Amino acid sequence: MDQKLSKSQQIERLIRSGDVARSVLTGEVASLKAKLDVPSRVRNSLRGHPSVWLLGSAAAGLVASMLFRRKSAPVVKKSRGLPWKIIALLLTVVRPMAKVWLTGHVRNYLTGTNLHRAFGNSGLK
Repeated sequence: MDQKLSKSQQIERLIRSGDVARSVLTGEVASLKAKLDVPSRVRNSLRGHPSVWLLGSAAAGLVASMLFRRKSAPVVKKSRGLPWKIIALLLTVVRPMAKVWLTGHVRNYLTGTNLHRAFGNSGLK
């Protein structure tokens, strides 16, 4: 009979040690989840120290702009004559009007309002 009691005591001891291990593991899992949750850690850090984050981002931007600065090439500006300037000005003015005119004609053609002009008086409408 002593062996049955010792087995039951061993089972109870194993159950208790399993419960203790489960509670320790639950705490460890919660701790690991908190450590691995980077977005919430960043959010909490931003809320806690906004000025540090602002200064750090400004400093990082300044360092990046200095590291990746390119040497500027010498600017060579060709002087064009007055006729080229007038042509460029005319093209700048005419382009929007030509666009409106062309889209109007394409729309009329696609909707069929110009079909009587295309087929004449052949009776096809």
